[in-house]
Amino acid sequence: MLGKTHFSVGMATGLMLCRPQSIAMLVAGTAIAGFGGIISDIDVGTSDAHNKVERIIGLAVFSILGVVTADAIFHVGIYNRLTADSNILRLIIGISAFLGICAFGMKQPHRSFMHSLSALFSLSFFVYIIFPDIVPYFFVGFISHIVIDVLNGKREKIFWPVGKGFALHLCVADGPVNKLLFHISNIATTLLILTSRPVQTTAMNIFRIIHR
Repeated sequence: MLGKTHFSVGMATGLMLCRPQSIAMLVAGTAIAGFGGIISDIDVGTSDAHNKVERIIGLAVFSILGVVTADAIFHVGIYNRLTADSNILRLIIGISAFLGICAFGMKQPHRSFMHSLSALFSLSFFVYIIFPDIVPYFFVGFISHIVIDVLNGKREKIFWPVGKGFALHLCVADGPVNKLLFHISNIATTLLILTSRPVQTTAMNIFRIIHR
């Protein structure tokens, strides 16, 4: 599937399964679930690989900037949660190890290590080192990538380094199923955000203030 579809499906799946209970986790969790949904494709090895990696990095940077901006403007508490559960040494170790695994994954064939349970658990562990609260969102986003990629014809080595991989041959990466998933997940993400507990609570508080 295309990168934008993985990003959107990752966000929708993360919101659906993790159910954030605060504005901080709504913002951070949505972004990280989307990031988890696209990170696997840094191993692309086609002729347009550089463009695809740049798009993935762009989406990741957009997610991070969105989180930072939301925290800076609306003071949703992401920085406070991060510093409460971590410290500089943990951040350095976690980020360095995460980037190291990604660098290794970039050198591997497409849909091998970065589409495997090995990558899922190793990356999730270092996400936990960085920011424990967002691990479920990253984990779910990453799994969503593996699940929808197995629908098309190129094998995924889910149990890397063993086995030939799996492919269901039900669709093509950029065909109608990809477009359908993209639009459905966008609608689902919007509805899940609007109906989430943090947004509903905030809306009720604003309503009470207005009608005092």
